Amino acid sequence: MADVIYKRLYFDWGGRCAYCDVALSRMKTGGKVKASIDHFIPLSKGGQNGRSNRVLSCYPCNLAKGDIDPRETNQWPEVERRLAAIAASPLLSHGKLRQLIPELVKQIGVEA
Repeated sequence: MADVIYKRLYFDWGGRCAYCDVALSRMKTGGKVKASIDHFIPLSKGGQNGRSNRVLSCYPCNLAKGDIDPRETNQWPEVERRLAAIAASPLLSHGKLRQLIPELVKQIGVEA
């Protein structure tokens, strides 16, 4: 299940960090995954564990954001708008994601 969530998140965010827009590898590199799932509004601050609150993030951005609640700091309004658009879009099937992700990886120019 976690793999499907990650694939969906990777596709929703175009293989890029929601905060700094760096292209992220889909798979492990040197034994480490270069991307993580971040809750935009932290769970500890009342955020939900759903598609409308999950972003793809590089590790440095995820660590820097920490437990910040963007509602309190007015940071990342573009991420909040993108989350709303993602939440309103239809879910793709796992089979469709498997077909689309290799092309996305090629487009952003990172190794699988």
